[in-house]
Amino acid sequence: MLTSLARFSTRHCRTVLVLAALTAVACGLLGHGVAARLASGGWTAPGSPSARAEALLTGRFHAGAPDVVLLARAPDSVDAPAARAAGLALVGRLCHEPGVTGVDSYWTGPVPRGACRTAGAGSTVDDLALRSADARTALVSVRLEGGGRAARATVERLLPAATAPRAPLRVQVTGHAVLDRALERYSERDLLRTELLAVPATLLLLLFVFGSVAAACLPLAVGAVAVAGTLAVLRALTAVTEVSAFALNITAAMGLALAIDYSLYLVARYREEIAAGLPQEEAVLSAVRTAGRIVAVSAAAVTLCLLGLLLFPLYLLRSMAYAGAGVVLLAAVAALLLVPAALSCFPRAIGRGDLFARLRRPPDRPRDGWRRLALRVMRRPVLVTVVATGALLVLALPFRQVAFGFSDDRVLPRDAPEVRATQELRDGFPQLRNPVEVVLPGWRPDDRGRAGELDAYARRLSVLPGVLGVRTATGSYVQGQDVPLACAAEAPSAPGTLPRCPALRNFTSPAGTWLAVSGTADPYAPESAALADRLRAARAPAPVLAGGPTAQFQDARDTLARRLPWTLGAMAAATFLLLLAFTRSVFLPLKALAVNLLSLTASFGAMVFIFQQGHLMWLVGDFTPTGTISVVVPVITFCLAFGLSLDYEILLLARIGEAHARTGDTVRATAAGLQAAGPLFTASAALVLVVLLALATAEVAFVKLLAVTTALSVVLDTVTIRPLLVPAVMRLAGRANWWLPSFPRRSATASDGPHLGTSPGEELS
Repeated sequence: MLTSLARFSTRHCRTVLVLAALTAVACGLLGHGVAARLASGGWTAPGSPSARAEALLTGRFHAGAPDVVLLARAPDSVDAPAARAAGLALVGRLCHEPGVTGVDSYWTGPVPRGACRTAGAGSTVDDLALRSADARTALVSVRLEGGGRAARATVERLLPAATAPRAPLRVQVTGHAVLDRALERYSERDLLRTELLAVPATLLLLLFVFGSVAAACLPLAVGAVAVAGTLAVLRALTAVTEVSAFALNITAAMGLALAIDYSLYLVARYREEIAAGLPQEEAVLSAVRTAGRIVAVSAAAVTLCLLGLLLFPLYLLRSMAYAGAGVVLLAAVAALLLVPAALSCFPRAIGRGDLFARLRRPPDRPRDGWRRLALRVMRRPVLVTVVATGALLVLALPFRQVAFGFSDDRVLPRDAPEVRATQELRDGFPQLRNPVEVVLPGWRPDDRGRAGELDAYARRLSVLPGVLGVRTATGSYVQGQDVPLACAAEAPSAPGTLPRCPALRNFTSPAGTWLAVSGTADPYAPESAALADRLRAARAPAPVLAGGPTAQFQDARDTLARRLPWTLGAMAAATFLLLLAFTRSVFLPLKALAVNLLSLTASFGAMVFIFQQGHLMWLVGDFTPTGTISVVVPVITFCLAFGLSLDYEILLLARIGEAHARTGDTVRATAAGLQAAGPLFTASAALVLVVLLALATAEVAFVKLLAVTTALSVVLDTVTIRPLLVPAVMRLAGRANWWLPSFPRRSATASDGPHLGTSPGEELS
């Protein structure tokens, strides 16, 4: 099939190139503005108890985390007449904005849509939970209609009105809809920066590798087609499912890196065939038969790794799977179509010429450094295996101290105004720092005098370790005591009934009752997890659903933990079967899985050492260490890094298999295979590192973490796994490398990949 594809591309080379250019332009136009259609969520597990609690809070109680939070700061006090008047005017302006479903503020209490005219007219609600301890800052929370793009459009209209000068108040804005908007803005900037840094640096590196301007531009052209196709794929996916904003940066960088990678393999093999004396057309066909087979198997392996993310229900991971698999296949198809066409249209420009010939090794000096390294390693295979494995395991040790959490506003640059506002919210309103929403579905305190039961339950929760306070329909509680509210004093209620307080109105509805519990620790600290467990276990008047950041994280973590063994097993089985078909060996796929995992464990240790503990910030760029690692990051990193590592493993195994088909000797085949593949996977790793390091300059810490960790995995793979560990293990395995029980074997040639026969000799030359 590959040969037929190559013949088609060579015979219709100009048509293929023109159609590719038109397709890239069309895909670029189709994918234009895709960032505005991407979502920033996808961390929570659908159908989990916390997700059900969140659905009840937002849909039936009009509660939960507000979309927009305004911090209105006065020079003296928010209770001053001028500040109160400005605050009431701000609330009135906001609740008249299209798309706003309700406003809650210190001065007015909850204001549903349609009640703006009477909101705050002579009101003295004074909800102390919405005022800072120094009485200089008051909160205004805004709820928006719909979600996603609709909420984003409302935020764009709302922010100018919210932040307009309104003396004596100074207003800052935060909230998850505002943070989503900021994340979109910084992601677009990061993508542009990545392209501006990666493309010129990659072109210079390709120019040095090939020595020809045309040969250097060809992989970039294939990469441009793959990236344009990626944008179109993402745009199409947004029409049928939620797609994470993080998928844009990761998959675009991955598409560029793999397109360059695959093009490099094909062009390099073409030049080898030309140097061996093959005619131009035969050289193209031979390059596609050999290197093209490597490209196809590599793309299949990377795609299988990414599709493993589909076994997780979180749409952040699912969108990474859809987009990642799409871009990998696009990169492979683009390389297999465009490179043969370009080689046929411009054979002399791509196949000959070297601008750096004077800087390279003279042709009369042998280029056998990789072969000699392999032979030295295979003279002491046990020592090399023990030392290399031990070093990688030592690098992995920090991962024992990993603490998982979720990403929050701190993935953005610390000087972003949204981040500063969120930090002021944490510092000035500790009661809102770690909310846990305890929902009692279908249970109402106004039925048959149940207000006393709710009062007793809230008092029990307020004395639990780690609880700062509790608010519900019967009042506000701290350490078992109720905290008087000004609104309740104005309109006292009869004993055994609910207070007539607007600030407490939304805690009940026909759907049931809920309680807002404030924790003392950060949402993802171990103390918060223990608090959530205590709240679930506390004696309650009805079955309990726990919501909020801590509960959402626990549910997502438990979901990932349940699915992870199945995902890893499926990925390992699929990779094993693919490599079994490719190598026709049982041992080589097992060896590939084992050594690839070693480089990943080391990079996971670096992930904790750098991004959780905050070391080496001067090297990787500024970010905010949170003391945790997002629970989804190791899963995504594993799929990305493992896929790239398999790419190099497949290249090396193919070259070793070709040499073994000629010599029948494992030692000489391994040395010859490393000599042939070493320059290729080194150049490929350098090109991939250029793209990943450009991505590592991202201002979004989540993207920086993925890029740095994957880049480190590529470095370890290139420096340790391929040149040291693989030859040592191949030498130790000997004849077992080529064992395949009871399957029919066909003869292999140098051009049809690895051959599993019986090795007649294993001596070192």
